[in-house]
Amino acid sequence: MKCVFNRTCGIVLTAMLALAGCFSESTQAEAVNQTQTTKPSSPAPAPAPVQAQAPAMDFREGVHYTTIVPAIPTQVPQGKVEVVEMFWYGCPHCYSLEPTIQRYLQTKPENVVFQQVPATLSPRWAYHAKLFYVGKMLDPTGEKHVHTKIFEALQKQRRQINSDDAMIRFFGEQGFAPEQVTKALQSMEMQAMLARSDEVGKGSKADSVPVIIVNGKYMTSPSKVGSEETLLQVINYLTKR
Repeated sequence: MKCVFNRTCGIVLTAMLALAGCFSESTQAEAVNQTQTTKPSSPAPAPAPVQAQAPAMDFREGVHYTTIVPAIPTQVPQGKVEVVEMFWYGCPHCYSLEPTIQRYLQTKPENVVFQQVPATLSPRWAYHAKLFYVGKMLDPTGEKHVHTKIFEALQKQRRQINSDDAMIRFFGEQGFAPEQVTKALQSMEMQAMLARSDEVGKGSKADSVPVIIVNGKYMTSPSKVGSEETLLQVINYLTKR
C-alpha cells in the first residue's frame, strides 16, 4: 500500500509541478523525496476550485503577486520602471509565454524597460544563461531572431546545447564564427551578465520559471494569476504602484 501511495503521490506531484512552471532538477528531486518519506494519513481535502479571473483593479498581494523584501536593485534610469522576465530555454511554459511577451512589448507604457533574465537555478540552467547572453551579444538588435531560434532549437527540435562545441555549432548555423562565440563566452560582459542573473535569482528567491518581476519589488507569474491575459493586467497594475 505504501509503495502504491508513494508512486501515486509522485505522479500527482509531477503534474502539479508541470502546471506551476519549470523547477530546477534539485527542487524537483527534493519535492519527490519528501513524498517518499511521508506516510499516508487521512485523505487530503478536495482541491480548491480554480480562481476566476479577477477584475482589473482587484489584484491582491499574496494572491496575484508577492512583494520582494528587500527589493532587488534595478538597472534602469530614474523615472523608468523595470519589468524583468526570468526564464529558462528548457522550459516549455516559458516558450509558450513568448507570444504574450511579444504582445506586451508592443503595448507596454513608454516608461517601462523590459528585460529578459535567464534563471541560473542549476548548472544546466546556468549554461543556458550563457547561451542567451552569447546570443544577446552577437545579435544585439534582434534582427537575426537568435533568441527565438534558440528556443525553437531546444523546444521544437529537441537539440542539446549543453557544451561550448554544441554552442559553436549552433551559432555557426546562424552565420557567426567560432571566434565570436569564444570571445563572447570569455568576455567581462558575460561575467557581469551572469552576475546580474544570480542577483535577480537570489533576490527574488524564485524557485521556478517563468516569473515576472516589476521594478525589483513585486513578483508574479502565469501560474499565480491563472492565465496569460490576467498576467498582462497584473503587470500593468504593478507598474503603476
